[in-house]
Amino acid sequence: MRNFLTLFVCLLIGFSAQAQNDFPLQFVDKDGQIIPDGTILDITDFEEDEIFGDILMPANVWVKNISNETVQGGASYTIQTINNGWFQTCFPAYCMRQSIAGAYTTGIDTFSPSQFRDMQTEWLPESDGVCMVVYQLLTYRKLGNNYMPDGDGPTIHLNFYYGAATGINNANSDKQVCSTTYYDLSGQRTDHPHHGIYLKRTTYADGTIKVQKTLIH
Repeated sequence: MRNFLTLFVCLLIGFSAQAQNDFPLQFVDKDGQIIPDGTILDITDFEEDEIFGDILMPANVWVKNISNETVQGGASYTIQTINNGWFQTCFPAYCMRQSIAGAYTTGIDTFSPSQFRDMQTEWLPESDGVCMVVYQLLTYRKLGNNYMPDGDGPTIHLNFYYGAATGINNANSDKQVCSTTYYDLSGQRTDHPHHGIYLKRTTYADGTIKVQKTLIH
């Protein structure tokens, strides 16, 4: 219990620090609510492309320039695991597809003040599996005809689960889940989480506890 309380306090401190973050580009949901730095998004929803027949698992994440200045921005992302298929991101200006784990950098584009932009980022699985990606926003400044990195922004963890791999339990198949509870950002437990960001506390049969920030769609 003490370990959980310690971790809980640390996470709340992290939320407080994020509230002070004035980095111009921020991850947001469809309603414009900021997704805190370090949030883990567990994505299990999918749809079928009616034209090509592909399975699409959209991240449903947007980016907003919260500043009053024009910003040159982009992103870097690290594919930690991809069992099959393609990870695709069309942010900020053109689409990129990757099928192997590794570190990648997107292109650069201009964000006008308060601009709100769909990242159009998704996994296209070909069979059951998992795709895990860490995505970070970046800003740039122009020197002559070149753009130089100017700042490292917030990160999110995109964890896609498809088919038999759907859910955290299968990703941790060696651990049995005993209970899962949710807390809002004020630390109050809620039995019926709705749309928004919560702390998810998972207790395993071996006594270990995992606490993570998660977005409920």
